[in-house]
Amino acid sequence: MAAPPCPQPQDNSVLSGFITPANDTAAPNSFAGSITVSVIDTSENEVVRILESPDPFQVLVEWCICGELIQAVAGCWNVSLYLSRIDGIAGPTQGQLGTTETLQVDSSPLQTVPTESFQRCYSLPFDFPGNTVVPGVYTLIAIITLSTVSCAAPGPLVGDLLGYAQIPVLVFFVD
Repeated sequence: MAAPPCPQPQDNSVLSGFITPANDTAAPNSFAGSITVSVIDTSENEVVRILESPDPFQVLVEWCICGELIQAVAGCWNVSLYLSRIDGIAGPTQGQLGTTETLQVDSSPLQTVPTESFQRCYSLPFDFPGNTVVPGVYTLIAIITLSTVSCAAPGPLVGDLLGYAQIPVLVFFVD
């Protein structure tokens, strides 16, 4: 087995998935989605996986829906963040991180893309002050759901529409 290269390049990849009503049809690309999540050290304006606990940070969730059928999609996106300790140490920072944020579906313009399809893309930042998370090793998950009607008067969730993005390891420490 070969040793890893030194210096080792940083791997900021995420685990992600997006399910839509079209996933179980003969035309899964008629309505598809994609999602990613990043943690940004706002004092240095860089994407990180290791962060000093006293530093402010931002979690940026970005997603797109695409396909021939998305013109009819309406309602309110619900975006939530969850943090779980994976170092085995009990502590106060776990569960939902911040509050669920909402974004109206039509807040992003419908764009025409090649092969007679459409796309809408979104970006939602969550800003956190320093010392929001105690030192430890965590996994961070962003979950997106869609409720019918509007953000002002949300209806029920669309049951077969969900996106997730997970940062498998996120370390907060004190220098």
